Amino acid sequence: MISAPLLAGLQAAMPALSVETIDLFEADLPPFDHDAIEGRYGLLAGAPVPADQAAAWQRLRAIADHFLSFDGWLMSVPMWNFGLPYRLKHYIDLITHPGMTFRNDADGGVEGLAAGRTAIIVAASAMPFGAMPAIDGLDFQLAYLKAWLGFIGVTDIHALRVAGTFGPARVIEAAMAKAAGEADALVAQLTARAAAV
Repeated sequence: MISAPLLAGLQAAMPALSVETIDLFEADLPPFDHDAIEGRYGLLAGAPVPADQAAAWQRLRAIADHFLSFDGWLMSVPMWNFGLPYRLKHYIDLITHPGMTFRNDADGGVEGLAAGRTAIIVAASAMPFGAMPAIDGLDFQLAYLKAWLGFIGVTDIHALRVAGTFGPARVIEAAMAKAAGEADALVAQLTARAAAV
C-alpha cells in the first residue's frame, strides 16, 4: 500500500517526526449509544452533560483530545461500498462534537478546533474514482473525509488516490505507479515546506 512508503519517506526526510499508529479495528472504541446521543443534545444546546452520562462523555473527550494532540494525520482508508469502513465512521462519530473538535459561536457559526494541522488521506478504491467523472458522484469516501476535516478546521489537506485497485494487472500496476509518484512528490513538497520554517 502507498501509505507505508509515504510514511517511510516522510520519516527519512524529517528524522524528528514522531509517529503513533492507530489501528481502528484493534482500538477499544466505546459504543456511541442512546446515552451518548442524549448527552450530545445537551452539548448542542450549550447545557452540561447530565451526571448519569458524564463518564461516557469524559471518555469521548479523552479520545477527541488524543486526536487533537497530533500536529497531523496520515489516514490510509479503503473504500467500502462507496464510503468509509464502519470503524472509521464510528471513530469520527465519537470525536465530532461541540466543544471537542469544533465549537459553535454566538451567531450559530462553526469554528473547527483542528486548525493549523495537516492531513494526508490515502484513499484506495476498486473503481477508478478521479479518472471517470461519471462515477465521481458515488464517492462517499474521499469527499466525505475532506468535508469532515474541513468542518473541524483542517485546511491543509492532501489527498492521494489509489484507484482502481481491481481489474487486469496492468490497470492495478498503473494505479499503484501513479499513486507512488504522487506520494514521492508530496514527500518532497512537505519536506521543502518543513525546511523553510
